[in-house]
Amino acid sequence: MSEARLPWRVPAALAVTQVVQWGTLFYSFSLLMPAIIGETGWGKEVVVGAFSAGLLAEAGAAMLVGWLLDRVGARWVMTAGSLASAAGLWLAGQIGTVWQLYAAWILIGATMPAALYQAAFAAVTTAFGAGEARRGIAVVAFAGGLASTVFWPATGLLVQVLGWREACSALAAMNLACALPHLLMPGAASPVPGAQDSATARGVPRWSFSALICVYAAMGVASATIAVHLVPLLQDKGLGSSAALLASLVGCAQVAGRLMEFAAGARLSLRAVTALALTGVGTAFAALALGQTAAVLGIALILYGAANGVLTIMRGALPAHLFDTRRYGSVSGVLSAANAVARAAGPVAIAWSWESTGGYASGMMAVAVLCLGAIILLWAAMAALEPAL
Repeated sequence: MSEARLPWRVPAALAVTQVVQWGTLFYSFSLLMPAIIGETGWGKEVVVGAFSAGLLAEAGAAMLVGWLLDRVGARWVMTAGSLASAAGLWLAGQIGTVWQLYAAWILIGATMPAALYQAAFAAVTTAFGAGEARRGIAVVAFAGGLASTVFWPATGLLVQVLGWREACSALAAMNLACALPHLLMPGAASPVPGAQDSATARGVPRWSFSALICVYAAMGVASATIAVHLVPLLQDKGLGSSAALLASLVGCAQVAGRLMEFAAGARLSLRAVTALALTGVGTAFAALALGQTAAVLGIALILYGAANGVLTIMRGALPAHLFDTRRYGSVSGVLSAANAVARAAGPVAIAWSWESTGGYASGMMAVAVLCLGAIILLWAAMAALEPAL
């Protein structure tokens, strides 16, 4: 196989596994949650807390995984992550007490940095180099955008046919199968010759990197809120059994957004594309807070999906653009940790808001304001971090 084609083996393998692993480790919880509550009688905030505890575990593991990615490569990190996450999903189906639920989801969360985009984008960046990483990341993110479209309905069907416990076992088996494509990926490769790394030798202003961390945190709050609360929100608005079907629009729109970014995104700077996407996410949350009809909610979900699809690419491309690719794993580990902490806190805060106000409107509007505020931080941070034009 020619050297020019070799890097594409990495996104080709990851395009398949990211659909499965995002679907099993992240999006499935929204469909498992009502069944767990129905069987056990535990409160929504208790069950959502287990998911959030898992995301805190993800945050705790993110920097260690980043360090490992820089030293042993994504091949071994992602293979181990697939095996461990399969064990966690199987254990989740065996739980009988609250502490066991939390323990299982903490294990699942700790494997996420090694199984999901943090490791996947590091693998692509190593294979392609900083100059071409955006293209490879877009391919992986394009495929990963199908995860919610596939696994929200699929998990709902598994829960309905098998029950939630056996559904967890089925999801674990799918995750286990991902270990083989990861093991067969090429080992750590040298970046493409001629690729230019963005120089961290210039020095990174601490305030600007802190601002960028806050931007990644805002992205995390938004994505976790949708993942955990979207179906219950739509049901609260009277959509009933059609809620999961309407929610699947998010995945379709994510794919469309990533296609548009891949086709036309190079005409705009990373800063402009990220700011536009954050504007779309904030507007979508405002519409989810205020909208009542299926048409308005559907438009909001399409807008959110398209904008979030673009943000996923930006999350992976920004560190490659701004920092030395030799330290991509470590830098992305810090940013991923902030994103994961926010994803842990977001669903709990929204659940608390729901309990306090009797609805989702206040929580959705708060996320809208948070996302729009992140645009200011993004613009200021990138103005300091990017080379002067």
